[in-house]
Amino acid sequence: MKLIATTIAVTTFSLAILLVIVGIDGKSGSHTFQSANAQVSVFPGTQPEKPSTGTAGGTGSPGFNAKAISDSNNIQTDADVKNLVILVPNKKLVDQTFLPLGASIVQGTNVIWVNGDPAGNHGVAVKNSNGQSVFSNQTIPYKNGTQFTFDTIGKYTFSDPMSPSSTPGTIDVVSPQNAPDNGSTNSTMPTTGLFVVPAGDKAYFDKHFSTLGYHAADSNIIKQTGTSSGNDIDLYVYVQKSGKFDTILHRTAVKLGFLQSKTS
Repeated sequence: MKLIATTIAVTTFSLAILLVIVGIDGKSGSHTFQSANAQVSVFPGTQPEKPSTGTAGGTGSPGFNAKAISDSNNIQTDADVKNLVILVPNKKLVDQTFLPLGASIVQGTNVIWVNGDPAGNHGVAVKNSNGQSVFSNQTIPYKNGTQFTFDTIGKYTFSDPMSPSSTPGTIDVVSPQNAPDNGSTNSTMPTTGLFVVPAGDKAYFDKHFSTLGYHAADSNIIKQTGTSSGNDIDLYVYVQKSGKFDTILHRTAVKLGFLQSKTS
């Protein structure tokens, strides 16, 4: 399934955000973030990096290819990736329930679903190939997340209980031996995910995306046929240094704050 974007309205203003983190439990869990006033522009001590061309790992193996991922709506990770972030995207940018909708991950990978839709709460329900429920979190507020570790090889589906008619996502859990090495990942970058921004703000995000321990492994402009270029979006596939649930959520929420300043 090809990634489909929807119309956006772009304005720019200053962002005020401070995130307070609470709560985590076992192999599955969730966090709640509360906002307070604090000016955020560029974080001290973080050095922007240039987006790569899909071969960032330096191992000689092919790396993430953002165009292929956007065309297939699927991401494949290897044994270096311990955490995969699946985003509930901003519906002003992407008209689908999750980003990506499909993933192939290695046994033992932790999947973190983050609500990136400022319009309201979402949830996630995971079922195995027999249709049995293995995990559920019915309510995930904006900039919040939940997690589940896939320890058993097999095929799974996940859906949003608040959008029962939407296309469900799929997760294929494989053994490490059956996951080809990805040149964009290594042991120092244990987390990966996707992020979409307005294409008109590509220069801004190219400069500021690779902060807070992120590295933009690749990006791809997705043009909307029959509409103005102002509706185009830019898909980033990234890797992240942190492997801690609370830190991943905090940093993702910061990125969502930057995005909200460009789409409100």
